[in-house]
Amino acid sequence: MTPDAPKPWYLRLIATAALLAISSSLSLAHAQVKGEADALANLSLEELMRVEIVSASRRTQALADVPDAVHVITRDDILRSGVRSLPEALRMAPGVDVAQMSPSGWAVGVRGEAGRFSNKLQVLIDGRSVFSPLYSGVLWEAERVPLEDIERIEVIRGPAGSIWGTNAVNGVINIITRDAQHTQGNLAVASMGSDGSDRLLLRHGTPLGQDGWLKLFGQADRQADSVDSSGAPQNNRAHAETIGLRFDQVGRNGSRLSIQGQALRSTKNGELPLPDFTSLALTPTVQRTEKATFTASLDTPLNASSELHVQATLQSQRNGQSGYASQRSQSADVDIQHRWHPRDSRHDVLWGLGATWYEDKISSIPLVTVEPGAQTLVHGRVFAQDEYALLPDQLMLTYGARVDHDPYSGAQASPNARLLWKMNERSSSWIAASRAVRAPARGEADGGINFDFPNGGAPITARGVFNPGARIVEKVTALETGWRSQVRQNLSLDVAAFIQRYSPLLGFSPNFPNDLTIVSDTTVNGRRVVTAALTSGTRATTRGIELAADWRIAKFWRQQLAYSYMETRFDAPAIITTLGGTPRSLISLRESFDLNSRWMLDIWLRYTSARKDPMVPFLDVPSRTALDINLRWAMTPELTLSLGGHNLGRQYTQEINPRISSSVERAAYAKVEASF
Repeated sequence: MTPDAPKPWYLRLIATAALLAISSSLSLAHAQVKGEADALANLSLEELMRVEIVSASRRTQALADVPDAVHVITRDDILRSGVRSLPEALRMAPGVDVAQMSPSGWAVGVRGEAGRFSNKLQVLIDGRSVFSPLYSGVLWEAERVPLEDIERIEVIRGPAGSIWGTNAVNGVINIITRDAQHTQGNLAVASMGSDGSDRLLLRHGTPLGQDGWLKLFGQADRQADSVDSSGAPQNNRAHAETIGLRFDQVGRNGSRLSIQGQALRSTKNGELPLPDFTSLALTPTVQRTEKATFTASLDTPLNASSELHVQATLQSQRNGQSGYASQRSQSADVDIQHRWHPRDSRHDVLWGLGATWYEDKISSIPLVTVEPGAQTLVHGRVFAQDEYALLPDQLMLTYGARVDHDPYSGAQASPNARLLWKMNERSSSWIAASRAVRAPARGEADGGINFDFPNGGAPITARGVFNPGARIVEKVTALETGWRSQVRQNLSLDVAAFIQRYSPLLGFSPNFPNDLTIVSDTTVNGRRVVTAALTSGTRATTRGIELAADWRIAKFWRQQLAYSYMETRFDAPAIITTLGGTPRSLISLRESFDLNSRWMLDIWLRYTSARKDPMVPFLDVPSRTALDINLRWAMTPELTLSLGGHNLGRQYTQEINPRISSSVERAAYAKVEASF
């Protein structure tokens, strides 16, 4: 089977440009936006500690007052670093393991478990979950958020199930995009890389009345085939086209309405084993994703001590893997939360509820099937949390719980308790105990592999299923502590230590043919069907420490360090799990220089220790060191040019399991940003 050839690149660029041909000039608005970006870059450390985030407790808090291991990647960090994709930007946060699997494929994990589908990480875009109910993970190549439209990325390490529910087991990544009010005027961004990674973004923002703003954008990007160490192409090119809009309106009573819509089409080439698995040979295949998403949210004050937040999302999606399977799905999600914080009370109460409706239809080859082929799932949730001032402005206790209900595992509770001590105006420490649950995905609970045996006149089908009936529901219990301080006027430190206990943890036994658990033995249409579970449960403990330091060495020189160390121990070593192969150490060191008012130089050094799988040594990946350099030149207030290099060092580097990934090539790139 030969994959379809992609349409010429220039046709996609022309089509994207035509979407925004109505652009008009708004230079004054651009000057305002540029001033805001410059102001963020020049914030003092004391001001950065007061940067407000929303992901830790679903309400606005100053970073210094958050009793969580949280890191904020700012807009300035993203633009100055020269990253070309969203997963690359996540490498700036401690405890986040990012590995490139192909030109457009990524493995992202927090506190371990980086894989093709990291099922213990909740990923949000403006509070909307992009976690798939089908395969329990995030398809990063189908989440193309324009980098220039990101306001900040909030990364929470550790369980956050009491707020964000099932799957927020190891952490939460919330990508906060810029609203239409702050993206007025016209913007064009074009970038090209020597490795064949190109991107074009066109954006137009215009006011609608006195209190409303509209933003339209279109983006097209492509990644060429990577090559192996001999220079041979590897048939893993990809391209994606995205169009979107955002409307924001501010009411006279302080309410804010936001409406977002986005449509995406993504195509990714690759190779998989023959569909009948009769040999180890690989055959070309094409992964296609088409989806449309619509989100509306309203934040409104009810009175001086009460606010209401309502958000609704509709999504339609079609996925296909040529030669293997196709899937269509529709989903709807409603989330309601209410905050009550009386002025004379020590309580700040947040509670809410929500529901998700999901429907899909799956067609697949006889060997690998999902049964039933059509399914409707309804998930419900309710949560409550209270922040109680034991000693006002000094000792704060946060406690709460969330209960999620899904058709597979039923009702699961995720409690949480955190204590924050504000030691002085510059320092605070915290301790937390929490529990989180990972809900089984549809593909995991309903998917299986079928093998037919003649058996004379009574044919038999042996069906191996991964987690039938959600017999194993993964849970984690964590104890964390941390200290955050502005040690000096030009130096801040953030340290967190943790121990997490997984019980149970889903895994594969290397001797699974002899350890199979028979789930059922029935007769269907005269054929005997024997169903067995391929997975078994085990337990594991992870412990580690994470450090983030921000040092303004001089007015023109800033140094940012992120370091994490984690070790994993299994109760039953003879087991294969998603935690296997996690690097023990991750180091990120960034040096930012303001050479003058127009020239900026950033040097980014990264180290990842070896990935050693305790059960599969031939999948081990050696340690790696990478260097990125980005030189940014503001030629005029409206035109910026960037030049740089990615993954400098060895020409080809393997970042994760070589059986499912290709090597990463060093590359040079150029980027132009023009506003008018």
